[in-house]
Amino acid sequence: MISLRLLGEPDVTVDGHAQPLVADTSLWLLTLLASAAEAVPREELLELLYPDTEEGAARNRLRQALHRARTRPWGAGVVATPGDVQWRASSDVRTFREACRVGRWADALAVFRGPLLGTRRPAGLPAFEAWLDLERDDLQQLWIDAALSHAEALEASGQPGAAQPWLAQVMAVSPYHEDAVQLSLRCAARLGDVPGAAQIYERFRTLLRRDLGVVPTETTTALYGAVRAGRVAATEPPRPGAPRTPLIGRQAELGTLLARLDDPACRLLSLTGPGGAGKTRLALELLRRSSPRPVGAHLVALEAATSVPTVLSAVAAALGLASGSSEVPETQVIAALQAGPALLALDNLEHLLAGETRDGLLALLTRLLAAAPGVQLITTSRIRLGLQDEWVTPLGGLELPATPTLEGAAQSGAVRLFLERARRVSPELALTPQTLDGLLTVTTQTGGLPLALELTAGWLGALTLEDVAAELHRGLDDVGSDAADRPARHRSLRATFDQSWALLPRGAQVMLARLSVCRGGFDLGAARTVGGGSLQTLLVLGDHSLLTRDLGGRYALHAVIREFAAQQPDLPGEHAAASAAHATYYAGLARDAAPHLHGPEQQRWLARLHTEHANLQAALAHLAGAGDTASALALAADLHWFWYVRGHHREGYDHLTTALALPGGPDAARARALCAAGSLARDLGHHAATRRHLEDALTLARALTLPTLEAQAHHGLALLDRELGALDAALEHLHVAETLQRGGPDMWGLATTLNDLGIAQALQGDTAQARRLFQESLALKERIGDRQGVAYALANLGNVTESLTDFRRLTEQSLEIKRELGDRQGTANSLFNLADLHVNAGELPLARTQLTEALQLYVQLGRHRGTAAALLEFAKLCAAEGDSRRCVTLAGAADALARATGVPMQGVDISAVLLAARRDCGPDADDLYLQGQLLPLAGAIQRAIAPPGTAITPA
Repeated sequence: MISLRLLGEPDVTVDGHAQPLVADTSLWLLTLLASAAEAVPREELLELLYPDTEEGAARNRLRQALHRARTRPWGAGVVATPGDVQWRASSDVRTFREACRVGRWADALAVFRGPLLGTRRPAGLPAFEAWLDLERDDLQQLWIDAALSHAEALEASGQPGAAQPWLAQVMAVSPYHEDAVQLSLRCAARLGDVPGAAQIYERFRTLLRRDLGVVPTETTTALYGAVRAGRVAATEPPRPGAPRTPLIGRQAELGTLLARLDDPACRLLSLTGPGGAGKTRLALELLRRSSPRPVGAHLVALEAATSVPTVLSAVAAALGLASGSSEVPETQVIAALQAGPALLALDNLEHLLAGETRDGLLALLTRLLAAAPGVQLITTSRIRLGLQDEWVTPLGGLELPATPTLEGAAQSGAVRLFLERARRVSPELALTPQTLDGLLTVTTQTGGLPLALELTAGWLGALTLEDVAAELHRGLDDVGSDAADRPARHRSLRATFDQSWALLPRGAQVMLARLSVCRGGFDLGAARTVGGGSLQTLLVLGDHSLLTRDLGGRYALHAVIREFAAQQPDLPGEHAAASAAHATYYAGLARDAAPHLHGPEQQRWLARLHTEHANLQAALAHLAGAGDTASALALAADLHWFWYVRGHHREGYDHLTTALALPGGPDAARARALCAAGSLARDLGHHAATRRHLEDALTLARALTLPTLEAQAHHGLALLDRELGALDAALEHLHVAETLQRGGPDMWGLATTLNDLGIAQALQGDTAQARRLFQESLALKERIGDRQGVAYALANLGNVTESLTDFRRLTEQSLEIKRELGDRQGTANSLFNLADLHVNAGELPLARTQLTEALQLYVQLGRHRGTAAALLEFAKLCAAEGDSRRCVTLAGAADALARATGVPMQGVDISAVLLAARRDCGPDADDLYLQGQLLPLAGAIQRAIAPPGTAITPA
């Protein structure tokens, strides 16, 4: 009897004797055969295994491979005919798929040990590798579906405790899976575990807010409220990111597009059409209704993107990746997308396709599709991409009335949308025999374009429906001679905007044109300062549906309205003046925020800067382009701590170096910017640049007699030396910084220096001195209200305490503050420390959950030293779980990553554990360690977080 296992590390059992499988052509062939439900045609095997070989030679090589396979102990399972080849023994892949197909979730999960072939990959077989990636992604998605379905069945049968471990695993693999979160909340409620529910909800809420910029759906929040109140809701919410407003019309297009997304051949789906056709709204609906995917479904807003690097930054942000990674951004994005199937909607590409960025953008999209076989892209643009793999769906207006009757109008999406929008300013308007002709005119003359309908509906605040219809007739006549290559519906929108513009008083026209320089929305202060008008003028724009306002009070312009407003020819000089006012306003915002980022209001100011991120980027670009060195240096330096806390290290460093490259500027501002650049460069792993920036800052600070900046430069150099293992040099710099700061105005700087002095003393073994320094630092941080600093001091105090109870208490307090502030690196550090505590205490499931989150955060942030340390801790955890082989392999992976970073790991030592694991592995130990060293980072991470073999089925 032959039994083959390919999920996880592959092996085969023949007559009760298990044996591993060698990673050679026979294994790749076996995987293809055993993964298929039926016989595989020889032509398919040739395409996957020998795609570049002449047909005759390829067939000969396949015959030789089959001959070798049949000589293996498991060879009897391979049956070949002249036309195809089949695996006729059992296979865990087939068992898993069949169990999922018929809904035997427990049986399916029992055989799933990990990714197909574990971490093994062939070399030099790109076609097979592409197939393997697709197969792995598909199986991973099946596993998520099976785990969720099984957990749901357990919860429904009164076993919520048995469901929770499965849900934890799903959320570890797919952290934004709201269905899993909701089911976890229901399980916690049934167990009476309100604190556990709070932890689940708050972690999810923080993750969405910090990583994706969204919040849980109202239903999820209501469910959590019900749990806290002792009652459990049973409603099924929409997926995360669902639009607040219902989709009106587009049902035919929606059905067609969803079917295309279910087709594996459709990798690139383009929604094209004129501005205002509702492409973005339809893309959001596709994200909401598409099948769940492990890496999620994300909207990537590219309206403000100006280059391929900014496109990559936007994609990384949508995926929850920090721009502070030392990885090349494209490498970071590809690694995230290779984790499993994903759906990305790249919104508003036309401006990138119409200029010099076109070729670079198309090349990027081609690389992403090739490198991440599980990703599907939706693009929205007025211009089609022109790529061979593009599936194009052109969008025009909403469906017009099929007949000029009340019944025909009632079924028209265009009429329904116009009425829904019009009722906001004209509540009495309805579809009646008296209004039918006017509604037919409006919908026909606007071509049914959603934005045109919304703009036209806004006219009803000043005009009757009959007047609106008459204005549209005149407007279309005016543009009848427009360019021949402009689509008719686009001319309709232009005409609609022109009419809306003509209805505005002069002051409102000026304000709208000036506000077109804003990006990503703006608050009332910016509206007044940049727009140069009054609140009443702003309200006029709102009344005319040219401006929207969200529940938080922020204003925004539709991209098409912004474009049209920016192009108005009768307002010379207004755009330049508005850009200067915009930069001045947001530079002032950053200047006001900077002193609060270390005090009791730091969370509020960090959140505000996050909200204005796009405007701050635009302000920096304007100042650099205008050659305003002083303002550019000041703004970049003021944003340093925001970039640091929120993980935007690479973005911040790029802006700082751009400002520093400008000529002139005050030396004091240059010294501040150099200190900030040195800090971010260190976190990016640019050690030579770090030393250069900080030494230049030190020279300037000394020449200008600026002790605060001099201390900052010494402190930065100390952190660099400590990271490189030069503790004596680090201590020397820290003592100089302390001397400069004692008695000075920079209490936060002194507290931070004391904290890092404590770390250095702890590394040298003087825990008593370290404890005193941490306590003094904590007292200072509490006095100035620096909650982030308090969190770090608490964590460090925990690290040097002799009581495990105190360590747990202090570390958990630190973690709570870090989560509140959205400090992902600090959160990862605290989770790592707690996981180590729980490994030592034998609380292995909890340790695995915490360590998985820590590892994922380190990877998202691009912190290779933290990632290596987490892999090493996973090795320790695996040994405690009884998996010595995985322990040795992960230790090898951690060693390779640490060597690649060039930075020694400090405070992590599992030598005794590793020695015992090596003894358990016997003669295989060296090979296992080497395998770990050769693993790609993604493979090592998958190996680490995969559920242990003894814990696949929860007890």
